[in-house]
Amino acid sequence: MISASTLSNAFNKPVITWSISILNGLAAATFDDPAKVLEEIQTRPFKYVVDEEKQTIQGFHIENPQLFWTIESAVHSSVMEGWQPTKADIMDTYRVATEYQPKMENNFKQIFSEKS
Repeated sequence: MISASTLSNAFNKPVITWSISILNGLAAATFDDPAKVLEEIQTRPFKYVVDEEKQTIQGFHIENPQLFWTIESAVHSSVMEGWQPTKADIMDTYRVATEYQPKMENNFKQIFSEKS
């Protein structure tokens, strides 16, 4: 078992310098899985990857060129505002754009329909 002072000293250093025993000690102290703890504390640089030739956004392929550019434009605007989408986020965006969304349609009608 790792001592509290060893963990305390580790907190004053960059995560990249931590040993596996420090990570395991932190995970044990928080009753969590070491891999999950590492994922939560390790910062990863975000990269927005669009391949126009392959029509992929974050590695997700969109067959229809018009839909590709529509989704890319919307996602790009959100990325500029600070969103950091994953491939799963792009897949979800595609699903919302291509599948009927009755709840969304009802909400839209409620907001924008003319009032008598």
